Amino acid sequence: MSTPPSPAGRRAVEAFVRAGGSESNPDVTSLVATLGEHAPALLPLAIADVALPEDVLRRPLTFDDDRATLRQVVRKAVRGLGDGPELDRALRRARHRGVVRIALREVLRIADVDQTAAEIAHLAGAVVDAALDGVKRTLVEQHGEARDTQGQRIPFVVMGMGKLGGDELNIGSDIDLCFYYGTDEGSVDDGELTVHAYFAKLATRLVRALSEVTDHGACFRVDLRLRPEGTRGPVANSIASAERYYETWGRMWERAVLLRSQPIAGDIALGTELLDVLRPFVFRREVNPGLADEMAQMMERTRRELRVDDERDLKLGHGGIREAEFFVQALQLIWGGRDPELRTPGTVEAVRRLGAAGLVTDHEREILETDWAFLRTVEHRIHVQLGYQTHSLPNHGPELALLAKSLGFDSSDAFRNAIRSARGRVAQLFGSLRTTKDDRDEFAELADAIVAEASLDELVESIESTLRTTDRDAAFAHLARLRKRADAPLGSVTRERIPELAPMLLREIAGAASPDNALRYVTDFFAHVGDVSGFGRLLVQSPGLLRRLVALFGASPRLSDSLVRHPESVSQTLLAGPLTSKEIRDAHRELLVSLVQEALPDQEEFVSELRRVKRETTLRLGLETVSEERTQRECEALLTNIAESQIECCLAYATREVTERWGEPRAKRGELPAAMCVVGMGSLAAGELGFGSDLDLLFAFGSDGTVRRGKESITHGELFTRVAQRTMRLLSQPDPSGDGYEADTRLRPDGSRGTLVVTVAAFDRYHEKSAAPWERQALLRARAIAGAPRMRDVMNEHIRAWVLDAPAPEGERIAEMRARMQRELARERPGKYHPKLGFGAIVDVEFIVQFLALRNKDKPDVLVPSTRDALAALAQHGILGEYEANVLGSAYAFFKEVDRGLRLVRPGKEHALLAGTRDAERIARQMRIRERGSENEGEVLIRTWREHAYEVRMLFERFVGKVNAPPEWRES
Repeated sequence: MSTPPSPAGRRAVEAFVRAGGSESNPDVTSLVATLGEHAPALLPLAIADVALPEDVLRRPLTFDDDRATLRQVVRKAVRGLGDGPELDRALRRARHRGVVRIALREVLRIADVDQTAAEIAHLAGAVVDAALDGVKRTLVEQHGEARDTQGQRIPFVVMGMGKLGGDELNIGSDIDLCFYYGTDEGSVDDGELTVHAYFAKLATRLVRALSEVTDHGACFRVDLRLRPEGTRGPVANSIASAERYYETWGRMWERAVLLRSQPIAGDIALGTELLDVLRPFVFRREVNPGLADEMAQMMERTRRELRVDDERDLKLGHGGIREAEFFVQALQLIWGGRDPELRTPGTVEAVRRLGAAGLVTDHEREILETDWAFLRTVEHRIHVQLGYQTHSLPNHGPELALLAKSLGFDSSDAFRNAIRSARGRVAQLFGSLRTTKDDRDEFAELADAIVAEASLDELVESIESTLRTTDRDAAFAHLARLRKRADAPLGSVTRERIPELAPMLLREIAGAASPDNALRYVTDFFAHVGDVSGFGRLLVQSPGLLRRLVALFGASPRLSDSLVRHPESVSQTLLAGPLTSKEIRDAHRELLVSLVQEALPDQEEFVSELRRVKRETTLRLGLETVSEERTQRECEALLTNIAESQIECCLAYATREVTERWGEPRAKRGELPAAMCVVGMGSLAAGELGFGSDLDLLFAFGSDGTVRRGKESITHGELFTRVAQRTMRLLSQPDPSGDGYEADTRLRPDGSRGTLVVTVAAFDRYHEKSAAPWERQALLRARAIAGAPRMRDVMNEHIRAWVLDAPAPEGERIAEMRARMQRELARERPGKYHPKLGFGAIVDVEFIVQFLALRNKDKPDVLVPSTRDALAALAQHGILGEYEANVLGSAYAFFKEVDRGLRLVRPGKEHALLAGTRDAERIARQMRIRERGSENEGEVLIRTWREHAYEVRMLFERFVGKVNAPPEWRES
């Protein structure tokens, strides 16, 4: 393996050494460099456990690992351990070492994709088998054995399904498992549990041991949805109950599932018996070519429900991996009842047997073997380069070029052409199986049933499965309102005159982050639309507009309420083009001009106009954001522009109101300006505001003095205090036209005990004598944003001077403060996660970046308010390695996205994510997080959260200091 490392490889080795690894063994550093260059998604395993590379190299990579070898290796690693943390740790160590070894064999072209897939499946089987031994040992110690009526131990088996059952597992795949036991007739030794409860407990503990995210990560994500009755069924079933279920309720797709299954752990003989019992269900004697149509319909339904990006998704897109597999499985199911030789779970072996039986031509066999293997190889490489949770080709040029190069292509274009050709051949092959063309549309059928005034009982299945709503009674009530009038969106006249509208509307509702909310707000919205027919035609002609509108309704109650309450703003909001900074400035400039050229406007009218502008611009931005027309950073920058413009208008109004009463303050010659500016702090200064964010403000002015009006006088400090108070009141004043801002001034000198407005001199004295280290650090994210231009320049100069003068921060004190913030402000608990203040969340990233910036302030561009810009500068100067910068950047983007989702979904002060709630699932859907294995979208979101949080906190403690605050969301 000893070859000169690439730049990415060198950066990987540097990160490895910083984590405590040694460069003394050239084979180890070569392995780490190879991971950094070709499998960066696996590099964190070596960074977190620096003993891993050397352990991987204890056996030559050229040795093939068969099923028996892997079982022996994993069993040795966990020998004698019972259910608990030690077993979890040992399983994960063994799994991580196995995955890295297998991935390296493919990257180095020692093994092909078929060998890799088989070895990953064998590794998964070995880990499941070892985990089962451990949890069973503890269960037997607690409850004894489960025994049948003859006193014999009741057997238990774990069945591997899908790719695991076919020995074709991807490096990043979930594992599909089903659990079965011999019989329900019997008892448990201690008498506390029934036989069923005993094996359900065993299965549940096994799933936890495999899939729970610990400090050492997870083994495998476990998917249990392929069991009888899916997510509604028992976690473990007896052989008799499984046979009854499949005989009575079994569906075609379950035949395809059982086609690719095999026993992988526990009592293998019981698993073989189960397959023998179910064989008549899977392989029917009659030949039914129409089964291929059913498989194709399943494929199309999956694409619609998951909103697949057809061009980039190698698995589910047209001509992708799934179509090749479905082609093979369809032929097996059609002919397997007549020809026992076709009954094999593996795709490659099935293709060969189909060829031998004359059911596919040599050309078709070559397409399946060659193109399917190529697409699978690309999928594997995406997993090890870009992360486990994607089957999509990268969008970006550099990532695509790196992927192409790692697969031996000279250019991205050549790579794209190869993929396009392979997928074209697979799509043509899959299409050749179809016997009929299915023109039915489930949304059109649902629309017709609604128009025909079907009852709730008749619609309930479609409401739950097609629309994906969770409250069927509320959904039915909304649908009834939408069909109440003949000219309503789902009314009989509209259905006849604009037939496309209803299916399009229902399809977008089903695809929204929250179909329940989307349906509710669509109903309310159309109740306020005067010309339903005209607007309906507009939506049909502009499907992008329809998608944006329904996406907003499904994503944000805050913005949806705002739009529905103000139908007069519909045209300005929905029909306008992309929002620009110039539009924001121009809309507020009209207000500023009126303040200068005209009489002082009525305060209520002024505030109402401010709120209207804020509401309409924020709504437009919300529409662009939920429809993914805006990046996260663009959205934050424009929200910051809106806030700055609103502050500027409020400050101008308040200044004119106060000075008309008292007159203009004057400075003496040579003094600082007798003027005030508003300093933005935190996210406002960094240009990173979210929807509904508070504004952290500081008010400062130049020279003090006195203003006289007749016999009365007032100091500059008193005058500017009144201006600041009025500014804040104008910003937050309630108004029917929309919401204002909450302003927070606690970051001023002396916090809530200090004066609201400070002179520049007082600001300097405070930071010279009294400021805590964290307050100097906070000045990194401070910027004068409104007020007299000269005063803004002065204040920015002084802020910059104090940042440059700040001593290097002490990591220990920063870590202590971080621990206090986490404990006292985040208030996390099991099931409750705070994206800003919680363990390993946004503040961790910001503190790391600020700490390193202050320690390296001699480097250009590190002392900037934006966390992302500072992070990029730190990486550019080599202060952060590529691995560390990627971890921090990805985590920061993730937590900011969750925070934005929370503010859109649930307005208010509490911005914590609660696991297991509909809000968590809605936010996950907004973030395009899909179900993974047995986990729904919300559960995948939580697992991803934990992975990011552990990585960020690890880096915080490496760079800054030990934080004595464990994650409170971790179950005890």
